[in-house]
Amino acid sequence: MSTRFPVSVAVVLTCYNRREKTVACLRALMNQATQLAGRCTLRLVVTDDGSTDGTREMLASEFPQAVVISGDGNLFWAGGMRAAFGHALGEGHDFYLWINDDVELFPNCLQTLLNTHDAQVKATGRSGLVVGSMCNTQGQFSYGGMVRKGNEWVRRYVQIQPGEAPLACDTMNGNCVLISRAAAAVLGNMDAAYRHGIGDMDYGLRATRAGIPIWVMPGYAGRCAHDHRIEGSYLDRTLPLAVRWKKITSPKGLAPSAWMTYCRRHAGWLWPLYWAWPYAKVVWTSIVYRLAHSNHRSSL
Repeated sequence: MSTRFPVSVAVVLTCYNRREKTVACLRALMNQATQLAGRCTLRLVVTDDGSTDGTREMLASEFPQAVVISGDGNLFWAGGMRAAFGHALGEGHDFYLWINDDVELFPNCLQTLLNTHDAQVKATGRSGLVVGSMCNTQGQFSYGGMVRKGNEWVRRYVQIQPGEAPLACDTMNGNCVLISRAAAAVLGNMDAAYRHGIGDMDYGLRATRAGIPIWVMPGYAGRCAHDHRIEGSYLDRTLPLAVRWKKITSPKGLAPSAWMTYCRRHAGWLWPLYWAWPYAKVVWTSIVYRLAHSNHRSSL
């Protein structure tokens, strides 16, 4: 832990109609803060993006100390996180903890995140970000840190399993990320170009580009099922092309303007090809799938 006690941690999250999961996540955090009394204080900053399931009422009754920012249902994940994070940055804290409201936190994960940062600062002399990895109910990796593979021609990022010691990474999923005051002072908020996804990866890559280290904490921080399923998404070739196109260009898909911002920043001089490829792939695979099934039906 830091030698300055207690450290102030602003917990930043956004929620929408997941009352039971949200309350479970926040209860776990507050319980851990109680165990760290004298060493850590938590400030809850939550964006409720127009929930209709009683989430806002639950927050008011169970966590009256929380700052609750209201949305109209159109903020999505990145927009909601940006609203909450912006408020927390304005207050000024020692650390900022991004957390997804559907994360089932393991005991002592907050302490492990803080201890990992403290140990790495002592070892390297640099302050940065610490990623808490997630696993599913079977104990298999679902979200966490990523390292870059390939070269200038082929850029891809591969998720890495947590180990027994901190591991360096290049970027991350935003399910559980501890950001130091020093890192936040350089990076600021999540970019407004992103409404739902990609903003977390962009934030991590901006940190790496700025020379700010990102470490994966030892072990898993919690449980979170991987919810990026192919079935029913724009990757589902069985869906009509019009449906797939609507999904890929939506905020929850791969919105063209957000994807362009990401590619221009991080895909090198071949960024136009990287940008166009997902949309071309949706069109091409839909045509191939329809032709294949049309030929199959005609041969019966």
